[in-house]
Amino acid sequence: MLLAGAAGWAARAVYGSGSGAAPAAGPAGQPAPAGRAGPVSVAFSADAAAHPDQATVRWLLETHFNAINFKQYEAWKATVVPARQQEKPKLRWEREYATTDDRDVRVHRIEPGPDESLRVMLTFTSNQDPDDAPPDARSGCLKWTVVYPLVPESRGLRLDTARLPGSAQYRPC
Repeated sequence: MLLAGAAGWAARAVYGSGSGAAPAAGPAGQPAPAGRAGPVSVAFSADAAAHPDQATVRWLLETHFNAINFKQYEAWKATVVPARQQEKPKLRWEREYATTDDRDVRVHRIEPGPDESLRVMLTFTSNQDPDDAPPDARSGCLKWTVVYPLVPESRGLRLDTARLPGSAQYRPC
C-alpha cells in the first residue's frame, strides 16, 4: 500500500490532483499535442474515492489514458496484462489509437473481484476520426461506460480488458 500511495502521489505530481484545470503540458513536461488539452486527471465519485485502492486505481488509469492520448506505447504496455500487450503490438496499437483522445474519465465504483482483482466501473469520452471508431458507431465522439478488471501481476495491478468481454457500452456524444 505504501508503494501504491507513493505511485498515486507521483501521478498527481505529474498529472495534477484532479481538482481544477489540467496543466497545459504533457507527461515529463512535454507540450500537449496540437489541438489537445493537457493530461487526463481521473475524477472519482465519493464512494470510489473512499476505496483503499483509490490511489493505485488513479495512477493506473491516468497512466493508461495519458499513454493513449500522448501516443506512448511503452507507457500503455505498463498498464495492461501481457496477453493484452501481445494482442496489440506497437504498429497495431499506433494504427488503432492514432486519432484517439480520451477525456472526462470518471470512476463510479471500485468493487472486489475474484483472486484479489478489482472491477472498476468508469465512464469517459473518446474523440477520434469516425473511421477509427467502432464499426457500429462511426462517430467522432463517443461516451463510454465500461467495467475494467484490474488483476494482480508481479508489477502490481494491471488492466485485463479481455477478461470481461461485452463490458463496454458506448453511444455517440
